[in-house]
Amino acid sequence: MKAADVLANMVMVFGQMNDPPGARFRVAHAALTMAEYFRDDEHRDVLLLIDNIFRFIQAGMEVSGLMGQMPSRLGYQPTMGTELSQLEERIANTENGAITSIQAVYVPADDFTDPAAVHTFSHLSASIVLSRKRASEGLFPAIDPLQSSSKMATPGVVGQRHYELAQEIRRTLAQYEQLKDIIAMLGLEQLSRDDRNVVARARRLERFLTQPFFTTTQFTGLEGKFVSLEQSLNGCERILRDEFKDYPESALYMMASSTRRRKRRGQPAAPNPGLWTKSSAKSYYGS
Repeated sequence: MKAADVLANMVMVFGQMNDPPGARFRVAHAALTMAEYFRDDEHRDVLLLIDNIFRFIQAGMEVSGLMGQMPSRLGYQPTMGTELSQLEERIANTENGAITSIQAVYVPADDFTDPAAVHTFSHLSASIVLSRKRASEGLFPAIDPLQSSSKMATPGVVGQRHYELAQEIRRTLAQYEQLKDIIAMLGLEQLSRDDRNVVARARRLERFLTQPFFTTTQFTGLEGKFVSLEQSLNGCERILRDEFKDYPESALYMMASSTRRRKRRGQPAAPNPGLWTKSSAKSYYGS
């Protein structure tokens, strides 16, 4: 944070897990009061980071237990919904400024039907769900596109082309998810030609949506890469049109890593999939 020179423009409020539950419960409200001051009195736009909101719910649960209240489902306090609403509804825009909040949400046992997760997600306009399964498969960023959602993903906000491509990608990945059990039991060969095409598209999409991080360069040796929105849309659209069905899935995975390996071997670097043409792809693979 010192290197980024952001300390002069930020306030940090801490509630450690070894603090009393009452103090931890009030930390979120104290931070939000500060954010409201900057918004209403200094007329600033404020970014409020909460890590993580489940600790606020957990502190409320402990306070409820100390007060002798009868717990509700799974041991949560009976007033959880009200307490969370009183906090979340204060995050709002006014004529003086805006408060935008990014919140880390711990989902107990990865159960999205857990009351804490259900109540929390109901207040969020968008959610990015990180998947342990995708991380174990080496697909980074390990975002689950089927679980993630955004209320702003509408044609009026992102544009008609972006919206339609996103919906088609979700349908393709959802179909692949449904076919995984059949593939595990009977094998890929037992699927119909259409289903095999869906699987091929989905697997290429999964690999195309990977990206090396700047923050992990020191651990992986791979330089981070920025990918423009237009490149991503072009690449996904061409994969959905089966333009690269004759080429291996690995060609779309972490292009920076593929480029590095081929450079070491004295081979030409792979072209960017988002900008591929049929001629460049054939030239690259020698076919």
